[in-house]
Amino acid sequence: MKVENDTVVEIQYMLQVKDGATPPELSKVFQARFLYGREPVIPALEKAILGLESGEEVEVTIPPEQGFGHYDEKLVNEIPKSDLKRPEALKEGEIYEEIASHGHPVRFMVKEIKDDSVVADFNHPAAGKDLILKARVLSVRAANAMDILRAINLSRGGG
Repeated sequence: MKVENDTVVEIQYMLQVKDGATPPELSKVFQARFLYGREPVIPALEKAILGLESGEEVEVTIPPEQGFGHYDEKLVNEIPKSDLKRPEALKEGEIYEEIASHGHPVRFMVKEIKDDSVVADFNHPAAGKDLILKARVLSVRAANAMDILRAINLSRGGG
């Protein structure tokens, strides 16, 4: 069966940053299952897998606006070292993770260490960069009524 509207598609994929270092969190194999044509999928990937069958592979370039967005200079900020729990662990060029006051982790790249502050880049490490997505179609099957109802419910904000 070929990938087309209202087929349930399962893919395995890997991401790489084109012309740059791939962040560790992207350097693994991912798997996804979705109802083609009804659930959100990266547009470049959706177009590339149309008509493929189980076992076929594709490589596609994902532009920044479909990946991690464009690089935003407004997300580079100077923060006081006193606001950080482990300022002694800072190293320029490395990713630092801090648990924010709301309890969620916040990650940033340390651009510069100053006497009393640090210049932190809160952009995703792959922001502003093209990504290479290599995907393999694991399975394709016709959607049943439950698959379609689930996708409709998800698109309306249900869970």
